[in-house]
Amino acid sequence: MLRANVQTARDFSLVRRGGRISPAEDAQARFLRQLIWLYFALLIAEGVLRKWVVPSLSAPLLVIRDPLVLLIYLQAVRCRRFPINGEMVAYFVLLSGFILLALVQIILEIGGGPLVALYGLRTNFLHLPLIFVIPQVFSYADVVKVGRWVLILSVPMAGLMIWQFLSPPNSWINAATIAEGQQLVSAMGRIRPAAVFSFSSGAGHFFEIATAFLIYGWAQPRAGYSPWLLGAGLLSVAVVQPVSGSRALVLACSLVVIAAAVFAILNGSRAQRIISFVALIIAAMAALSMTSFFREALTVFMTRWDEAGGGNAAQSLSARVLGGFADPFYIGWEIGPLGMGIGLGTNVGSALMNGSQFPIRFLLAEGEWARMVMEAGPILGFSFLAYRTWIACGMALRAMSAATRQNLLAWLLAWGACRSLLNEQLSQPTNLGFMVLSAGLCLATMPRRRLAYAEDRATRNAQVVQRGLRLETQFPK
Repeated sequence: MLRANVQTARDFSLVRRGGRISPAEDAQARFLRQLIWLYFALLIAEGVLRKWVVPSLSAPLLVIRDPLVLLIYLQAVRCRRFPINGEMVAYFVLLSGFILLALVQIILEIGGGPLVALYGLRTNFLHLPLIFVIPQVFSYADVVKVGRWVLILSVPMAGLMIWQFLSPPNSWINAATIAEGQQLVSAMGRIRPAAVFSFSSGAGHFFEIATAFLIYGWAQPRAGYSPWLLGAGLLSVAVVQPVSGSRALVLACSLVVIAAAVFAILNGSRAQRIISFVALIIAAMAALSMTSFFREALTVFMTRWDEAGGGNAAQSLSARVLGGFADPFYIGWEIGPLGMGIGLGTNVGSALMNGSQFPIRFLLAEGEWARMVMEAGPILGFSFLAYRTWIACGMALRAMSAATRQNLLAWLLAWGACRSLLNEQLSQPTNLGFMVLSAGLCLATMPRRRLAYAEDRATRNAQVVQRGLRLETQFPK
């Protein structure tokens, strides 16, 4: 029987040799990988389409990636790359509970009705499984390739943000995704540049990831990023710090630099290159400070920082961050067990209730934790928040373990991914897309804990065959 299974073992070697899949599955897996790349491309291009190309279709383009996500899931199931693990089991349990709650809210006329509830379910659940599909398809090399494209795009992205910063707020380059709208104001008559994205937070997420890949490429020469690309990326990341007018962008990039410093402490052999990168950042900022627009941008940013802080910027920022986590505990138990309506706290839900294209104000709360608890009530609301926290904590622990094994890329990506998982506003489509992408890329850089069921079963069968072949070699008949 063992001799009869020799061909089975040889066939399986084609499936798993070097972490690749079999020729029979290669076309389907390659198509799935291309779909994920298309998701990344649409995440970048979505704002371009909504602001400049077809602004009349801004509302439907808000969900341009939704059909693609469904196609990714279908293809993942077809090529046995849809994961079956504890996170996905908990996901489907939560999804079932939210669907049941939405039906009860609609029957009792709580919230904004079926359309608002449907959009709320879409916002909370549709894109989340992609976090676990990406590492089933992307290899470490694929993640490094994504990083190369992020660094390439960071150069024109920074140039566009400079153009937007220097242009009047009502200029066409500063168009928003709403009719006759403009981007958020920073200070001194300047806006917060959003680059190609529909909202300034998109630029923050993009350059947070760019900072991670920039540090990785500098500290790991084998990544294959050219010195010219790293130099251009360094200038781009440095120049957008004050130009952005966004405290969130500066703090996100700073956290990645802090993560690199912590990694240098844990891995002394890599400390020299990381320290040299920090020195280069300082040198780049000093060189840029000799330009007039950079000095103006720095003045605008500091004015914005002081105005937002009301005289105590650090205290104001910490209160805003900590308050976002604390608010639902003060108000959650006063909402009622059924909540106020799934989807009612999203931008689209607010727009539908206001009868306008875009919401004038948040109907429930601006903070993600408060929104979730007010929409779904304390039981399901806190359960969903606990689920996101569980994923973030698990990723953080795995990233810490990876850091001790000198896996710098996983460690750097985890800081932004975990922060987004904990407190990202999912109602903003760009934020949702970057949260899913950064978390999926982070997991793809780590050894997989569990393969998709079919692949895991094939692995066990092949191990049995290989063990039998070894025994037959040692003890021939």
